[in-house]
Amino acid sequence: MKRLAPSFSVLVVPIVLAGCIGPIDYLNTVARKARRAVAEAESVNAEKLSPYEYWSAVTYLRMAREKAAQADFEDANKYGKKSVEMGELAKKLASEKASQGPNATETLPEEAPVVIEPSPGGQQ
Repeated sequence: MKRLAPSFSVLVVPIVLAGCIGPIDYLNTVARKARRAVAEAESVNAEKLSPYEYWSAVTYLRMAREKAAQADFEDANKYGKKSVEMGELAKKLASEKASQGPNATETLPEEAPVVIEPSPGGQQ
């Protein structure tokens, strides 16, 4: 006679494996890719040449590690992916500026507000 009900292992194995995907993806994304992206950005002096992107990558990496410490691997992986994106962008921008030679200037991010300080004595 045929069995109509699925076996226990067919139901349980996917559920158990679904719980393991978060930590495995974390190891691949954060522990390997994001850390490497930040290290490569550091190697091309991204901290000075593309500070917004570099520090975004560092901060996203830090947040990914904090979320993983709380066993929130879904958010940890999201932050890890953002860290990879920003680290690669920082490396690309820093490399482009470094190739411009010693005249490459440190630039502020486009979103940064311009602060105009009043001149001494209140006169312009």
